[in-house]
Amino acid sequence: MSTGVFFGGRSVEHEVSVITALQVMAALPRDDTTPVYIAKSGAWYTGDVLRELDAYRDVDALLQRCTRVTLRPEPGDGALHALDSRRGLLGGGDRVAASIDVAMPLVHGTFGEDGTLQGLFELAGVAYTGCGVAAAAVSMDKRATKAMFRSAGLPVLDDVMALRRAFLAEPQSVLRDVERGTGYPVFVKPLSLGSSIGVTRAADSESLHLALTTALTYDTACIVERAQEPVVEINCAVLGREDQVRISVCEQPASSGLLTYEDKYLTKGGVKGAKGAQRVIPAPISASLTQRIQDAAATAFHAIGAEGVARVDFLVDAESERFVVNEINTIPGSLSFYLWEPAGLAFVDLIGELIELARRRHEERRATTFSIDTWLLSGRPPS
Repeated sequence: MSTGVFFGGRSVEHEVSVITALQVMAALPRDDTTPVYIAKSGAWYTGDVLRELDAYRDVDALLQRCTRVTLRPEPGDGALHALDSRRGLLGGGDRVAASIDVAMPLVHGTFGEDGTLQGLFELAGVAYTGCGVAAAAVSMDKRATKAMFRSAGLPVLDDVMALRRAFLAEPQSVLRDVERGTGYPVFVKPLSLGSSIGVTRAADSESLHLALTTALTYDTACIVERAQEPVVEINCAVLGREDQVRISVCEQPASSGLLTYEDKYLTKGGVKGAKGAQRVIPAPISASLTQRIQDAAATAFHAIGAEGVARVDFLVDAESERFVVNEINTIPGSLSFYLWEPAGLAFVDLIGELIELARRRHEERRATTFSIDTWLLSGRPPS
């Protein structure tokens, strides 16, 4: 069985996605995986060289050694069709560069984690890991996610939303509305991004203006939340679907305050990946708080209808042991395998479970009736 590993994408989290995909492909037998790299332009490529981290130092040279491919948006056999720009759309005939049985979308952020790529797999009739279209879309919208969490009885922070078009038209009016709704200090976050990209702390009107300007370059809307200080971040992962889920150990990132993109993924020497980030596992919290957070993580997972593996992030007041759910990541960096290994679930086994969950869902979908064998436009009554 071949697993197509889809990564990269038109996302500001592009490089994080490459790291995750390389980790996944390194954990699986080479013959069982097909790399599908989505360039920042949106073009798709495949080729063995995509497995090599050093090759990404010169992306233009890398792509010259790859085959450009596409997946047709119609039910088929998982074929990745070769494209040849020199000879038309399908130069040299309809050549199949590779075929996949299961797609593993590892594109963090927009055009990958938000339901768009999942929608293509649905159209193509290809089994895929992780959340379905609706859950993926909800999880990428911070406001929609909070609404689902609130409906499930989970504690979340109140926020004020600012729209790009309103801010560009009347910035001072937007500033006043935010200040009346939140006070200071605050965190400003793009509505639908992860990896702390575009997230800024603001303590006064001047820094709030800059924070809104920054966040609204990455999205058409952003949310502003009152800063919770002092707090620690505690994260927990969930694996499964529907009523059959498992909960990981909890972690506490070692850095205090807001973790930046650089804190999470970069070192002075280069890329370190999500596993390499500084963290304490298991989190140094009480057994009762651990259980409450694990229960809340499962509730959050079910609230949005998640499937596969997801990481739920919490903000915790260590003294009172009160917490709020900060966000859910439905394609977490490194698939959060470092949270499962302490419980005895190896990375390769985690991937195997994700693939099995995808196959099971796909079989259920195939048993569903989506159209009827009647053509009403023929003018003949149905038989």
